[in-house]
Amino acid sequence: MIRTNLPPDRESETLSSDTLFTFTSNPLYILDMIISGITPRYFYEVLPFVEKNWYYIIAAKCFCDIPLSKIKSHLNWYGNYGLGIKKTFLQNHGVSPVVYIHHNSLWILNLILGTTNLDSDAIPIIPYLKRYFGDDFRLNEDGTPKRKFKKFYDEREWRYVPKQKIELLADEEDTLDYCLNQVIRKNSNHPLVGATIPLHPDVIEYIIIHNFYEYKELKQKLRNIYSDDNEYELMLSKILFSERIMRDF
Repeated sequence: MIRTNLPPDRESETLSSDTLFTFTSNPLYILDMIISGITPRYFYEVLPFVEKNWYYIIAAKCFCDIPLSKIKSHLNWYGNYGLGIKKTFLQNHGVSPVVYIHHNSLWILNLILGTTNLDSDAIPIIPYLKRYFGDDFRLNEDGTPKRKFKKFYDEREWRYVPKQKIELLADEEDTLDYCLNQVIRKNSNHPLVGATIPLHPDVIEYIIIHNFYEYKELKQKLRNIYSDDNEYELMLSKILFSERIMRDF
């Protein structure tokens, strides 16, 4: 028998990561997380049920539990910028994996439809439910919505969901434009406060920017944030380029 020096759990393909990733199309959001920490933002969610879907708005922060080698599709959809944070650190702050459901997920249907008071306090699991597949919705830069059919299960999503009153939208006749713009207004005018998770350089594993041409500007911004040379050099060592990830992984 041929033996290797690798431990058994390192000999097979990595299906999950010790790092949780978050992605964005706006590099300022990455810098803001580095400076100010993780702050939940409102987004629009859909849950599939037999007779009709449920819609709600929630303030949360979402992460993907996927290895670095499999983030290409996420960069394509969510944007060329990202942050990788230690999973154990986020777990200590209550970040947890979601439960994926579909129209025939009977156990969750029985739980929710058997409840007379359909609100977030009565059913605290609601913000940790996610569609197995369906349309994903995002806003273009001009404010118009775009959608894409996705198998959300592939994202292996985790969520940070502070305690809050979730806004259930019972009327599915509300247009997609209305719901997405409602999210924008809530984030601009009534952001959730008091639930930020501060970040230290030791818990940040990766900083993803688009290409090398943005590196010089980021270096200067990190220098302005970290006066300590060790922390500054540590942060520089974490920088990756999404352009190279798309090309080489």
